Amino acid sequence: MQEGTLERIIADIQLMPHHQLLQVRRVLDERLLTAVAPQDLPLTPRLVRRTQPPKDRTAEYQWVTQHRDEYAGQWVALDGDRLLAHNLEYEPVAAAARAAGVTDALILLVEASDALPFVGV
Repeated sequence: MQEGTLERIIADIQLMPHHQLLQVRRVLDERLLTAVAPQDLPLTPRLVRRTQPPKDRTAEYQWVTQHRDEYAGQWVALDGDRLLAHNLEYEPVAAAARAAGVTDALILLVEASDALPFVGV
């Protein structure tokens, strides 16, 4: 694509109303998902639609509260109250979640219960 063409497309996008921007976003999201091989992604992405309510993560957060000090400093993958994997590195945990067939696993780095709060940088 020529540079001038890309600049015109970007200029057109900047003038679009909100409902057209949402259409463009959907097309881009679908195109990006097909442009990358699924095995190159940490987890298989899923497009969340407004009609789909967010997943209830209560069980996962209760699990973290109960097991926080056992897994402090480790990445964990959870599906409800089921521990799928844990490791000091992210990639093996993500791979284990994929291998278990769980596409919406909660993957997070567990902090110890006595850790100081993060205030940002």
